[in-house]
Amino acid sequence: MYIGVLGAIATNDLLSESARQQLGTYPKGQGWAPLISNLIHEYLARGYKVLAITTDAQLDDDEPPFVYDDGQLTYVVIPGRKRTFRPNGWRLGRTIDFYQYERSRILKVLKKYKPDVVHAHWTYEFALAALTYTPNALITVHDNAQIIYKYVPTLERFFMLLLARYVFQKGRWFTAVSPYMAESVQKWVKLPVAVVPNPVIIPSKQLGSAIPNAPVISIVVNGWDERKNCKTALLAFKAIQQRHPKAILWGFGTAFDPEAQAAAFCREHQIQNVVLFGHTHQAKVLEKVGQSTILLHASLEESFGMVLAEAMSYGVPVVAGKNSGAVPWVVEDGGILVDVTNIDAISNAVDKLLSDSALYEKLSTRAAQIIKTRFQIQRVADKYIALYERCMGKSEQIEQPDLKLIG
Repeated sequence: MYIGVLGAIATNDLLSESARQQLGTYPKGQGWAPLISNLIHEYLARGYKVLAITTDAQLDDDEPPFVYDDGQLTYVVIPGRKRTFRPNGWRLGRTIDFYQYERSRILKVLKKYKPDVVHAHWTYEFALAALTYTPNALITVHDNAQIIYKYVPTLERFFMLLLARYVFQKGRWFTAVSPYMAESVQKWVKLPVAVVPNPVIIPSKQLGSAIPNAPVISIVVNGWDERKNCKTALLAFKAIQQRHPKAILWGFGTAFDPEAQAAAFCREHQIQNVVLFGHTHQAKVLEKVGQSTILLHASLEESFGMVLAEAMSYGVPVVAGKNSGAVPWVVEDGGILVDVTNIDAISNAVDKLLSDSALYEKLSTRAAQIIKTRFQIQRVADKYIALYERCMGKSEQIEQPDLKLIG
């Protein structure tokens, strides 16, 4: 089977260090988390041939695609336009024509290499390019564009909503990363949406379940908007400090850039002991999260919540939203679920964990067990491979998934 994978892929995550050194210079691609690259690595380890396609807005529009080919993996980076609505030279903004230029170039690559099956991640330009190549492309839903638009009502998000709705109308085979996300989009598609969770690489680190004298609470957020609920999280940390004065907050992601909104908010509300790391490489984020005492996740809605699973894989208990989309399904009893719109509820949950070593140890152990048994990358890859075979016509239809088996 020759597998085509389209989505947000970072070159540093996909290519080995030796391959990058041989290349010397190469485009960065795109991507915030290496989950797609991790899946590709798993496919390659199983002997499958893979075509991986992404885009990079830092490449000049008229450049030919960047191609890396080692025989088993072909990695192609398509130039993407920099501006969303304003003209890019003589070309329109990428959003106003629904990524038509990028899609046409992706389609050209697909037709050149002719993969047997195509799997596109997210329901936007990659999905539509895949569906133009074959109506049997598999599309993974990582978010619901309508929900995103509700929280971020910009013109760009409106256009992305239109693009997603067209993808749902045009496509046949869909998966979603959680039952919550599958249910939220099922009304737009004809066949059952299969649930396949995001894959998690299980760390080899031994669990440490002791509560330190100066506990570290980590929070990882990209985007300072109502959906991410960062202000409430910061005010909750201020309340936590009243009971645990030595507690430290580590903030990662674009929401916690040292020169952006979080810094100003902390100054305005006199919130102390906050370390703002800002945008940080994923490997470093995982390392620091693994060293944390608790992960605080105050988002009001998540399609999956990758950082939750990653923290839990290290045995780090989480405090997160009981009504926040897929969050309760991911966390189960590997943390404490609360009303994250309530500052006291958040601070009380954190205090409960920091004040009860037996409870902390229990949840730490349970958190790691949940991820190991439900979200291992090998299990996720098994499910996708089975779905690829069905999309290729080796099975009549995609059946309803066994949620106990896949998460």
